[in-house]
Amino acid sequence: MKNVLQKKQNKLGTNLFYSKNESWWLIGFSMLLASGIMIEPQLICASLLKGQLSDMWLYWSAAIGAAFSVSFFAHLWRKVPVKTENEFLFFRYSGRGAKILHNFRSLYLGLLVVPFIISFSLLAFSKIFCFIVGIEINLAIGLLTFLIILLTFFNSLRQRLKLDFVLFIVFIVLFLIIMISLFLNTGGLSHLATTVQSSKSNFNIIPSIGSKTFNAFIVFVLVQWWSASILDYPDMNGQKLMAANTSKDLLKSVFIPSLSIVLFRVFLFTLPFMAVCYGYASGSADSELAFTSLFVKVLPSWMLVLVVVVFLIPFLSMVQNTQNWGGSLLVENFYKHAINPNLSAAKAKKFGIIAMIYIIIISGGIAIYADSLVGITKYLFAITAGVGPVFMLRWYWWRINAWSQLSAMLAALIYPPVLDWFYDNNKTLHQLLISLEHNFNIDYYPIKLIILTIAVCITWLSVTFFTAPTEAKILQTFATTIKPGGFWKPFSNSGKTFSKLRLLAWLLQTGNGFLLYFIFWNFLIGSYVLFIVLLLLFVLGFFVSYKLIQKANANYDLESEK
Repeated sequence: MKNVLQKKQNKLGTNLFYSKNESWWLIGFSMLLASGIMIEPQLICASLLKGQLSDMWLYWSAAIGAAFSVSFFAHLWRKVPVKTENEFLFFRYSGRGAKILHNFRSLYLGLLVVPFIISFSLLAFSKIFCFIVGIEINLAIGLLTFLIILLTFFNSLRQRLKLDFVLFIVFIVLFLIIMISLFLNTGGLSHLATTVQSSKSNFNIIPSIGSKTFNAFIVFVLVQWWSASILDYPDMNGQKLMAANTSKDLLKSVFIPSLSIVLFRVFLFTLPFMAVCYGYASGSADSELAFTSLFVKVLPSWMLVLVVVVFLIPFLSMVQNTQNWGGSLLVENFYKHAINPNLSAAKAKKFGIIAMIYIIIISGGIAIYADSLVGITKYLFAITAGVGPVFMLRWYWWRINAWSQLSAMLAALIYPPVLDWFYDNNKTLHQLLISLEHNFNIDYYPIKLIILTIAVCITWLSVTFFTAPTEAKILQTFATTIKPGGFWKPFSNSGKTFSKLRLLAWLLQTGNGFLLYFIFWNFLIGSYVLFIVLLLLFVLGFFVSYKLIQKANANYDLESEK
């Protein structure tokens, strides 16, 4: 084992977990491929079979946060003078709190959150793989876990960026071949449009006002996107953005790949509708697996290999990118800082590979015992409810300290199971929440999200004002290096936010994110004139928001040079 590790790590370059001066297109397309783009059809199909397409706003509301991230945080990472995103904590915070937070976050994410994120993708692809190949899902999870363990020996950030770009091209070509074959074998677009229009199923994207789904939709678009989503790229994407050459390259890496894939997503969204409307998904015991039957029943058997590859490429990208980030947390951030600061580069690579293997084994175990993709998603949202504001404000408000972030993360981890326990075992609280569900015509999960958001925010705000601020020297260095603007009055030369430009760009991108689903709908029902008009509006909104952020970033760069 020792010789194998030594031989493989020599091929991985100087470091497994970070890189510098990478091309924008390598960064951008890697971020795109690793975003889980092939999981969405499974979730849409499950919602369609339930007769509630609008349930997808649990996921689609993330478009608001994604636009906010691009507008307000992407440009800041290039100036952070650290190797891994978690080391940002030492640059922003000080004292014992910074050390405790750094170690806690390294272990919390590396041992718990990262395996849960990977298990989501592992379960999603295993459902497809087991159905097409004809094996039990637990066996599929086991085989895929073993495959990823083997690929771990080749998993470095620099190699991953290059490989993702090549695989993205292969992925698009194979996807187009499969889509053309599907349309040829099912009567084409016109037949699909006629079938959708004549269907009695509920295909409403926006739920009926006053319904449970509508009230949940309101919570998702008004609360969840900022409360339960970490928007300032404190993940593998932050690691990649730090590898960009310039702020212009960084902006291109975030924007241009997302535009290039718009038509791909429109075609992608037709898959679950084809499966449901043509009856291929009916009778399936697992609604998240149902749309896979479309490929098995329509395509010739030899093409099923291509189908597996098309789903395998983004699956491996997402898993290995996340696995790499988890390895950096456990080795570069915890082991190297807390246990052995003098760790050699060779041993760091060896321990990095071991850490990544551990992560994927734990992920496989979670996937085996997970009930559904939706269940994993709701758990991840629950343990981050109320944390989002801390991650945003740490860039723009000097008073946020290490204890603020630590208390938010601990509260978000502890409060959900406590609330669930009281909901199940405390009669008074149970009746109170049931009455809220009845009076407001809403399910437990959105109420839970609101309660957790309020409780966690009260916790970290109280801790913030009851603890001392970060050392003035650290704050001044951060303000003058990053120059984020915002609320940094006690410190000089802290830069400007250029908030008007960024707010307008955010609103345009958010509108575009929602517009995409109406573009798809008009494509699906055969309203091609309106489809083209909306698509042109989308492209116009894209370029206007791109120019707005480009201008804001140019002003930011000029301000930073002062």
